[in-house]
Amino acid sequence: MIQISGKTYEVLQDYRNGWNPEAFRDRYSDVLERYDYIIGDWGYNQLRLKGFYRENHPKANKDTSITGMVDYINEYCNFGCAYFVLHKQKETKDSKEKEIKESKEFQPKEQKEAKELKESKEHKEANEAKEPKEPKEPKEPKEPKEPRERKFSKENKRKEEVTTKSGS
Repeated sequence: MIQISGKTYEVLQDYRNGWNPEAFRDRYSDVLERYDYIIGDWGYNQLRLKGFYRENHPKANKDTSITGMVDYINEYCNFGCAYFVLHKQKETKDSKEKEIKESKEFQPKEQKEAKELKESKEHKEANEAKEPKEPKEPKEPKEPKEPRERKFSKENKRKEEVTTKSGS
């Protein structure tokens, strides 16, 4: 078993002594965290890592499902190369709580204070929402406005005058 970036992996298969923990740590990338399995293969003294999903994963397809591992090794790896297969262990409730606690401990002081202030405001607002509010006085209906006189520009006045003269 190996732990890296807060994830625990178990070595399922080690073909031809392909497993090298130091090389794995050097090549590991956070991108691989999303996968359930990681295959590491050696070619020309260089380690290559590839992630795969479990069989019933929603994002899994023919090329990214662990069921395609044999095809990947036969088609993309050097013939007879050393390789290993890692399986990501499911996180337990305790490990998640520990990770959350550790992340809170390492937050800057300002972030902690801001978070506490926000939580207290939310708590206060929730309590205020429970208290009955005084009914508001009904507003008096507004009186309807009288229609305004139409104002014409100089051009519109001339047009109006022309139409009234020609119409009479």
